[in-house]
Amino acid sequence: MILSLAVVAVITACGNHSRRDEIEARRAALTHKQDSALAEAQQRLAEVDSALEAVRRDHDAQHQWVMEHATKLDGRSPEVVRLNQLRARRDSLQAEWQTLGAKIKYIRMQKTK
Repeated sequence: MILSLAVVAVITACGNHSRRDEIEARRAALTHKQDSALAEAQQRLAEVDSALEAVRRDHDAQHQWVMEHATKLDGRSPEVVRLNQLRARRDSLQAEWQTLGAKIKYIRMQKTK
């Protein structure tokens, strides 16, 4: 009976140790995943930010030109169509920029817990 209690105690101790190791391994994997997701989101944010600034400049210049020539243009004019395309691209990039910013903020918040 004492021998069986000793065996159970050893198995239980080994089981707790392996569970602790498993928990630590999962914790390390989560940290690694968070770090890589954060780096990826930051890289993508930098790319989107650069593209957004370029599209904003193009949009603003096209908008100014269209407004200066508004009396000569209609909704199907190539210049107006291009302005609308630039506006759609700008809005899309702006939404992606905001989403990435929120993702980065969330990951950082999770890492501090």
